[in-house]
Amino acid sequence: MNVSILERRGSRGTHDPAAGVDPRIAARRASVRDERRRRWQRGAIVVLAIAAAGASLWFLSRTALFDVDQIRVTGTSRLQIDEVIAASGVAVGDPLIGVDAGSVTRRLQQQPWIRSASVGRDINGVVSIAIVERVAVGWVDAGEGNRIVVDATGVELGPTGPVDASLPQMIGVGKGSLELASILPPGVRSRTVAVEAVDDLLRLHLRPQGTVEFGPAADLPAKVAALVTVMGQVDQRDLCTIRVITPATPVVTRTPICG
Repeated sequence: MNVSILERRGSRGTHDPAAGVDPRIAARRASVRDERRRRWQRGAIVVLAIAAAGASLWFLSRTALFDVDQIRVTGTSRLQIDEVIAASGVAVGDPLIGVDAGSVTRRLQQQPWIRSASVGRDINGVVSIAIVERVAVGWVDAGEGNRIVVDATGVELGPTGPVDASLPQMIGVGKGSLELASILPPGVRSRTVAVEAVDDLLRLHLRPQGTVEFGPAADLPAKVAALVTVMGQVDQRDLCTIRVITPATPVVTRTPICG
């Protein structure tokens, strides 16, 4: 009896699990396994191809073929081209792909004299920089004999230079005085020593003598136009004051009356 039991257990242990399986099912299972293996192989090939292409592009982008070959700068007047290029942070020989137009623009606009900038690059290795410079309208006394140039918005641009000799001094910097300084025509600007703002009233100091009273900072274009007319038509010898507070009826006084 014990022997019979051992023989049954032995027959169960040697049973082939594939025995009795439908050949079609077995074939289907093999087909599924093969398809999975092929998909994995195709995926691996695609990944390797992308990696190889990326590595090739990275390598090419750092060769002389894709370097910055030239930097073109337009829009300079006060600034030198070399100053603009230095402020951009871009140099000939840099990888072209590493030139980020937005970052370069932000660096340029940190330069006081540059009001705005635009940057472009092309496949020929040329980086183009176009700037718009700020325009100086006067200078302020910074103490100890130092003079700082300012633009129409009051931005301090830096120390005065030889080209700033004709700029007027700004005495009391404010919106009105800056606007007035910015709209003075060349003929008036050349005779203006200072633009003064006191208690919201504007005044020009002229050379060799005389002042121009503008009153409040209202209707400044009309007042300047009236001043140009007066200076073009009236004998300015012994000039004391020109009042254009009311543009339609300017008033001129001379030295004896002024005294």
